[in-house]
Amino acid sequence: PFGNNRINPSDLIASSLPSSFTVNDLPNTRITLTKASPIPVVYKTIRHVVPRLLFPASTEDRASHILDTQTPTFADLLAANNAMENHGKPPYDFVLHIGMAAPRKYFTLETCAHRDGYIARDETGETMEDDSLWRDEYKSPEVLKPGFDVEDVWKKWKSTLMGVDIRPSSDAGRFLCEFIYYTSLVEHWRRDHHAGPPVLFLHVPGQSEEVDIQTGRRVAMGLIGAMVACSRRG
Repeated sequence: PFGNNRINPSDLIASSLPSSFTVNDLPNTRITLTKASPIPVVYKTIRHVVPRLLFPASTEDRASHILDTQTPTFADLLAANNAMENHGKPPYDFVLHIGMAAPRKYFTLETCAHRDGYIARDETGETMEDDSLWRDEYKSPEVLKPGFDVEDVWKKWKSTLMGVDIRPSSDAGRFLCEFIYYTSLVEHWRRDHHAGPPVLFLHVPGQSEEVDIQTGRRVAMGLIGAMVACSRRG
């Protein structure tokens, strides 16, 4: 929950997902899900926590004093992220972030994330307007895109969800959702500039009735299935 949104349907949808499932196009493949806890709507927390979730191997001893820091400094963040580089293959094949876009009445597959422009205040009142870590230290691109053929995933996803309003989007909102998305993309990018990040972001509407959560569950499972199916074809 954040701001005036006391109930976050993205959390309810993620919590409702099964631990594993199969899809019709891949009858011999069981998809196993590992669900992370909700991340606070705070820029510095996101930058602190997300790299640990994505690349957890061999990081605790290297940055234990940083990992317990609730409000890490710029130097702490850089040191912690550097400590997490190049420590083996991550323990997953794909990452799907799910967030809420309250004004929208439809589901969106976000096709990219932007590095700059995070001037909206988070739950602590902070912005990232003057932040330069990604630009100056990482020298990362202004826009990062997932490694999937997004058009292929979109078509496959849409074909499984007749009657549900789902759309592609190139504007994830320049708030915490897009910040999380770029964080995930850049953490993969900085480890391998050539391999496309196996990351996507799903925005869900703000409605939180039981029927809305069940629809969201079906939408999320359909997108995950499309991610797996399209990667197999590739």
